[in-house]
Amino acid sequence: MNHYYWQKAEENLPKIYEEEIRVASENKILHSGDSFEIDLGNHYVGYFSFVLGYTNMYPDAPVRLSLKFSENRDEADADFSSYRGRLCASWLQEEILNLDSIGEYRMPRRYAARFIKISVLYTPREITLSDFHFTAVTSAYKRNLRSFDIADEELRAIDAVSVNTLKNCMHRVFEDGPKRDRRLWIGDLRLEALTNYYTYQQTDIVRRCLYLFAAADCNDTGFLPGYIYENPKFVSGYWFLYDYALLFVTTLCDYYQHTGDAETFLDIYPVVQKQMDAAKKITDENGILSLFNKRDVFIDWNDALEKTVSLNGVYLYTLDRLAQALSKLNHKDAPIYQSRYQDTKHAAYRHLYNAKDHNFAVGYDKEQISVHSVVWMILGGVIDGEIAWEALQNTMKNPQSIKPVTPYMNHYLAEAMMKLGKQKEAISYIKSFWGLMIKKGADTFYEVFVPEKPDLSPYGDKMINSMCHAWSCTPSYFIRTLDQDDHA
Repeated sequence: MNHYYWQKAEENLPKIYEEEIRVASENKILHSGDSFEIDLGNHYVGYFSFVLGYTNMYPDAPVRLSLKFSENRDEADADFSSYRGRLCASWLQEEILNLDSIGEYRMPRRYAARFIKISVLYTPREITLSDFHFTAVTSAYKRNLRSFDIADEELRAIDAVSVNTLKNCMHRVFEDGPKRDRRLWIGDLRLEALTNYYTYQQTDIVRRCLYLFAAADCNDTGFLPGYIYENPKFVSGYWFLYDYALLFVTTLCDYYQHTGDAETFLDIYPVVQKQMDAAKKITDENGILSLFNKRDVFIDWNDALEKTVSLNGVYLYTLDRLAQALSKLNHKDAPIYQSRYQDTKHAAYRHLYNAKDHNFAVGYDKEQISVHSVVWMILGGVIDGEIAWEALQNTMKNPQSIKPVTPYMNHYLAEAMMKLGKQKEAISYIKSFWGLMIKKGADTFYEVFVPEKPDLSPYGDKMINSMCHAWSCTPSYFIRTLDQDDHA
């Protein structure tokens, strides 16, 4: 750990704000086998408390309760005992309490929930439960939320859910999800920070997250970890992702663009250089980043996806943003990265692009049609204009092509449309994708969403999926950066 960067991160620790959520307060008179559900009316993150009492005789045994916290209706109706996923079942928000005496009980653990189901498993006597309280917590200060008038009713609803998603993921850091994993991931950080600039405008938490990653231990190749633990103590993550390490650089460039804080940018710049040097080391004789195994690159949750093209697109995207930031600072390294960007772009066009079919080869010996490849080549500047738009449209329509699985990748798809000047098409896509989640009852946007595959999970069981996930919050970023004419 770099203690200087860690100390700088601690100087930017955000304040946590509390809000009492109104919960039905009538007494519940209950016996063994009884249950009831509390609907908070929206998705919140926080702490739950209640009061246990008895109607008649004092009991001669503990009261055993089950409390189940659920992010949405599907999770509330699910049987947690049937879970068979790959992640630890302890992420499922269910508690068994044995209570020895009457009085107030405050659950020590933080929960992400809209629905709370309370079941009386065993009680020797009739009991009462009352005075239910849910204290929501977030570092998003509601008075900081930028007001924004949106005429389009559907977009207004999408913006509200986006903002709620971001708020519920803002705590000591930008968390990926408040139910699971509650960690700071670079991919989520980048998209949360972008949205934050146009909503809560809290640059201290962005700065804290940047410094925390700067403090992290790199692997043998020089890349930063994809995530970190910061509470109760700072620990570097164990999964190193080349695309996330590059996007750390982009996130810092975004920060400088939106704040003008050259001091922080230059303070962290040595870490940036290390990431770019690490990328150069895995560049082959043709100028292509190709020396990695599948687990070293994320791009999207899809085991079938080949990632060579997309990784090179992320690299180009990063080189371009870095060169722009350094040029604005009149930094001596700007020409270095401008030259590297041009060389890499030409290499990608020569070795990865199939001009005849407007498609991208995966590696040098086989091909795969994927939306991801086209999107990242557009964002990387390899193709543009109508040729790029035609390639993107054809790939999206092709039944054989691999499509995005996550809102994370769908963000970059929408961004590619915007870069090509297709704002109306991008807004239409946002309505069709994120808007559909709302139609299905979403109070916050999901980690994974494929309308044709509602049970899809990268972990083998949808019960473990995060239904409030940071990387899905970016519709607010798009909506709030467009002209009102484009909202029609």
